[in-house]
Amino acid sequence: MQFDFVVVGGGTAGCCLASRLHSLLPQSSVALLERGPDETGNPLVTNPLAAAQLPETDLVINYKTSPQSKLNNRQITNYAGRLLSGSSAANYGAWIRAPATDYDHWAQRVGNPRWAYKELLPFFRRTESHYDANGNAEQHGFHGPIHTTSGRSYPLRESVYEAFLQAGFRDIPDLNAGDALGVAPWTENWKDGSRQHSSKVFDLSGVEIFTGAVVARLLVNDDRVVTGVALTDGRQIQAKREVIISCGAHKTPQLLMLSGIGPKEELEQHGIRQVVESPAVGTNHFDHLALHQAWKLKHPERGLALGSPAFNDPAYMLGYPVEWIATDAVPSHLLEPALIEDAGAQSGIDPKAHPNLVPSCAHLALLFAYAPLNLSGDYNVPLDGSHVSSGALLYKPTSRGRITLSSADPNAEPVVDPHYYSTQADRQMLRAGVRRIGQIMETAAARGIIEGETTPRGMPSLTSSASDQDIDARIKDYSEVWHHSAGTAAMGKNIQDSVVDAELKVHGLKHLRVVDASVFPEPISATPQATVYAIAEVAAVLISRSE
Repeated sequence: MQFDFVVVGGGTAGCCLASRLHSLLPQSSVALLERGPDETGNPLVTNPLAAAQLPETDLVINYKTSPQSKLNNRQITNYAGRLLSGSSAANYGAWIRAPATDYDHWAQRVGNPRWAYKELLPFFRRTESHYDANGNAEQHGFHGPIHTTSGRSYPLRESVYEAFLQAGFRDIPDLNAGDALGVAPWTENWKDGSRQHSSKVFDLSGVEIFTGAVVARLLVNDDRVVTGVALTDGRQIQAKREVIISCGAHKTPQLLMLSGIGPKEELEQHGIRQVVESPAVGTNHFDHLALHQAWKLKHPERGLALGSPAFNDPAYMLGYPVEWIATDAVPSHLLEPALIEDAGAQSGIDPKAHPNLVPSCAHLALLFAYAPLNLSGDYNVPLDGSHVSSGALLYKPTSRGRITLSSADPNAEPVVDPHYYSTQADRQMLRAGVRRIGQIMETAAARGIIEGETTPRGMPSLTSSASDQDIDARIKDYSEVWHHSAGTAAMGKNIQDSVVDAELKVHGLKHLRVVDASVFPEPISATPQATVYAIAEVAAVLISRSE
């Protein structure tokens, strides 16, 4: 079989890219290969409140990390979608862009203004239909395939909002307009209570879709031109123009290494012949670590949270039970010494040299859910309407891990070792986030609705003055991630410290690109979904213009 373009991975980016390629180059043939099945109409996929059940099915890959030494040797689960639409069919639907400064630093780091916020804006707009028809047309699109939603009203709406304001957060009407420090309405991409995953919203009618297609390796000739892919069932699919890998931050580096593209020592360990020495493949892994806490309500009989019979407005079931999200910065006088300590430097660092020291950097996300969500281990709180929960999320980790091979078998899962919480900077930032939650819960507005924290057995409540030791103990035992793995085929200027260039082309090879979250050069202060779609939109234009 032969096609002009072969897209490997029918996930968030892959479906968008395949659709846009066919639209921009209608005379070209496009193949989309997906390891998993097509479950477009599965109620577990379409229903917002069923998202939490998906990890119990084979539609989600449950990667277990290596034991994490800074988290009491726990193995932390990393989820990723294993179906057509990928993680866009399994996530919680958050629709968040990072602050403009994140993308501007990205552009500076890779040496190309294409990735600056101003240049990316047309691609963000192209993807979305903004929920507010009177919204800022410079910042938002109104005719894209993905409809955003916001403003669903819950009983605790004003109390939670007032608690954020009393804790010192400024109001931001629109989190997705380049300025993110403050409290803003939660925005998501559920439409009328149904998931808008990538294979549903992007037109794939002109694309040849292969589900259940497991790629064993890339086909590379002696001139280092990628000519197609070999499947585990023996079939080969040829690409006359390009192969594009969109397998996600875990599987993309695995496929590159299985194809002989990666660090020499790693390939030799598994008997794989090296095609290109690319030492950065699989390195630079990062994710968003978070601590969630449960809070007992004073008047659960009023129907204030999920699980209460009185929490029964049908609108409550149309999305994730969250109304507000706040982003916060950790003071530089706390963060800069930690960064210096991690670097082993004695003479200080240039504040402009580290993206986490940019004045407008958003290090943390803080939110409240009207249900006891994302609690881990033996931290068991009933889903009966008596509790809400908070989350302190580390947006800007400096810890870096890596993806390596477990074997040369393409059906085996890779080894995931994120090195969570391994830097002093990460510890300072997440501790600050937990204390910030404490400050919010100590406001008059919060005290009016919250009786107190329900803690894991034997652990003290975490207040705004909690000790480092108490916070670290809780994080080591009960932190989880938001499943935002990225960075493992990072964009950059050279093959020594990156995998792709600013046009998403893989260093050292021809006719091969990577288009997914693995190309993020560094963490962004956002959930990745909206940015991944923008990358796919950019890639389609780049590829079409190169023809």
